[in-house]
Amino acid sequence: MEKKVINNRIVGKDLIRYFILIFWSLFWFLNVVDKLIGGAHFLFVGRDRFAQLHRFFDSLGLGSPNVANAALILTAALETFALIFFVGALIHFVRKNLESSSSWFFVGIALTLTTYIYFSIGDQVFGDHFELLEHALFWFIALLSWIIFIHIDKIQSFESFSIGKRQFLVSTVWVVAIGSATTFAVFRHNETSFIERTQAVEAEKITGNKYKIEFPFLAGSTAFENSIEKFKEDNPNLNISYIYTAPKPLRLGQSDGLIIYIQTEDAR
Repeated sequence: MEKKVINNRIVGKDLIRYFILIFWSLFWFLNVVDKLIGGAHFLFVGRDRFAQLHRFFDSLGLGSPNVANAALILTAALETFALIFFVGALIHFVRKNLESSSSWFFVGIALTLTTYIYFSIGDQVFGDHFELLEHALFWFIALLSWIIFIHIDKIQSFESFSIGKRQFLVSTVWVVAIGSATTFAVFRHNETSFIERTQAVEAEKITGNKYKIEFPFLAGSTAFENSIEKFKEDNPNLNISYIYTAPKPLRLGQSDGLIIYIQTEDAR
């Protein structure tokens, strides 16, 4: 990396190139992990992308799991190859091979732009406008990253780019402190709250024969099954007539987790 120290300041445009490469490498690494780890697991809560895609395609009458699987495989492939090329670009850049790094970075950016075009088409088809805004923003960020990475030597705004050695040290300490606090919070949350994934939830009585169970965010199918079993054990004189839930738009104002209602009748 071309770097100078002038008046106790670190001067070097390649610092920005490092930031860009590290950002996209970490970005796609976490996205790939999110695809591999769906749902709540030890120290990680990922989104169940298969269930999400299955719901989307089912709304179009394509409820076969094979369709969702194919879309998920294509998505994972695009993200994995983008990760590989960004990491490759970073390795070449560390070795001071700017030409090879630029080539690998170009392929990574091309895959990123392709991925977000693919996502945006899906957002339009499925009517997910919030995701469309997010994916469009990342598309432009990726394009801007490419422009800065390639043309930074010609951009006058970066001619005098520098970081004070004291600022660099303070920033490093601050990043380490935030990372340590985040790591502690993740382990602490896992210790105190991960049990909610399987733990039975107490039913709340609404009327004489109707009860409500509000599940926490991490709760899974095991928590649902354990809660129903617990309700039966706590109420041996009641029979469950049926179980239903409120539509999702009505639930969002109260909880991110599932809310179910249990209609009962006296046991005969």
